[in-house]
Amino acid sequence: MKTKINFYLFIAALTILDAVLIRSPNLLGKIGLLIYKYHYLRTFPKALLTVSVAVGVCIILAETIHFAVRKNVIRKLTGRILLMMFALGSLVLLLKTGLDFSSGMYSHTGLRFRCGAYLMPAILLVVFVYAWFTLRVPSVPFPESPAGDETASGRLVEKK
Repeated sequence: MKTKINFYLFIAALTILDAVLIRSPNLLGKIGLLIYKYHYLRTFPKALLTVSVAVGVCIILAETIHFAVRKNVIRKLTGRILLMMFALGSLVLLLKTGLDFSSGMYSHTGLRFRCGAYLMPAILLVVFVYAWFTLRVPSVPFPESPAGDETASGRLVEKK
């Protein structure tokens, strides 16, 4: 439990860092934010809200899958497949971001803004990979056997 809390505190710190980085484009990046109407990234509170909502939705998805596996609503294999699909989706988003920001208009938005753009899908990927590695099924105790009342000689012993 303590490890999970530490992990989510680390994710919260990365979320704040991502909002700071996204909010810091250079002059060309600021013009791009105006042209493309990215009003949700213009101020730090709006950028923090945007990043927090995206990361929060991913955490809720991962924890819902954990809960469903723990309560035997879905099997562990199904949970792993779902988490792997979300992780692959995050990886595809990271690769697309890399392609978008390596050329064209986005390549001139400033180093901090580009790092923030790369950090967002990387955070999502880390959340899903962590959830995949920590997915466990609780052990079910063995039921008591009626044969447990027998001694080594095979005779039944009465319980008092």
